[in-house]
Amino acid sequence: MSDLDLVVDLVNTVYALADPPDRLTTVNHFRVILRGAGQSSLAEELADGDLDRLRELREQLRPAFGCDTDSEATDLVNGLLREHAVVPQLSRDPAGVIRLDAGGVSHGLAALAGRLVAALAEHLVQHGIRRLGVCAATPCVCVFVDRTRPGTRKYCCDTCNDRVAAAAHYRRRKANRRD
Repeated sequence: MSDLDLVVDLVNTVYALADPPDRLTTVNHFRVILRGAGQSSLAEELADGDLDRLRELREQLRPAFGCDTDSEATDLVNGLLREHAVVPQLSRDPAGVIRLDAGGVSHGLAALAGRLVAALAEHLVQHGIRRLGVCAATPCVCVFVDRTRPGTRKYCCDTCNDRVAAAAHYRRRKANRRD
């Protein structure tokens, strides 16, 4: 799982169709996500007292998925890069491959924030906003990264796609009955 996937997972801890919609009620909820992504050491660095700041980070990242222009997204992410003092550094992974590391020497929530903001920045450099989206299935507000070949994804998941398709089918059937 990439850091960009973690951005999506964090932002989508608010799911309008769930009860309650905000699933980020404890830091442990995101620790589970991090562990599932193979980020156990980072998960353990998050403190229980980081909940409010983790929610704030979620709300800072969300608008990037709804930007109308690359310029708007660039301004937003540049502000986040400054706010979170993201200073990329070169590092080597366990296999010895050199990579750009946005976490730097920070730990815990600061490292997580740096990595997630940097992942958004890297995505914008490579693809602009055209592959970032907000689910079109009202009332869902989940976000996604469109990795389909044609770049035509409109929904965050199959469930939302199916809800919209079923509603459209119901409307067509109802309209045909009136004819």
